[in-house]
Amino acid sequence: MSLKEAILKSLEDIGEITNYSEVYKHIVKKNYYDFGDSKHSTNNVSASLGNFVKTGDTRVKRISMPGGNYSYYLTKNEDAVSVESFTSEVDSEPKKIEKARTYEERDLHVLLSTYLKSSDIYSKTIFHEQSYGRDSNQIWTHPDMVGVKFQKLHSIAGQNLLNAISKADTIRLHSY
Repeated sequence: MSLKEAILKSLEDIGEITNYSEVYKHIVKKNYYDFGDSKHSTNNVSASLGNFVKTGDTRVKRISMPGGNYSYYLTKNEDAVSVESFTSEVDSEPKKIEKARTYEERDLHVLLSTYLKSSDIYSKTIFHEQSYGRDSNQIWTHPDMVGVKFQKLHSIAGQNLLNAISKADTIRLHSY
C-alpha cells in the first residue's frame, strides 16, 4: 500500500476532522504503511496531505485551525463531520497568488523582432554592455536593436545587391 492509499484509508477509518499527527499514529497503529527508519515520518504524512489539496484532489479537504495548523477530512464524510462548527473556511482549492507581470526591456526584444520579421525587416539585438567604445561620445549611443530591410532583394537585380550597394533605395536601416 502506498503512503497516499494509507492516508486515505486512515482518514476513512477515523471518519472525522483530524490533523496529520493523528493520521500518522493511525497508520502506524494499523500497520498500513512501513516508514522504515525514517526520522521525518510525520513530515511525510503532512506533506502528502498538503499535496492532496495543492494538486486539486477532491477526495481530501482541509480547514485552517486557529494557530495556523490544518485539519483534514474526507470529502465523502463531509455530511457526518460538522465543519460549520469551525470558524475557519474550507480550503478545498489551492490559493493562487496573482503576481503583477513586469518585463525587462530585453524580454520585449523577442516580440519586437517577431513583429519586424513579419514586415521583412531583419533585426538583431545589440548588447551594448559588450561594446568597448573608447570615445566618451559613444556612451549610451548604441541602439538596443538594429534592423535592415532589403528593398529589391526579391528580384534578380537584388542578387547583385553587393555589387550595386552604392545605388539609392537598395537597403533601409532602422534602429530601435
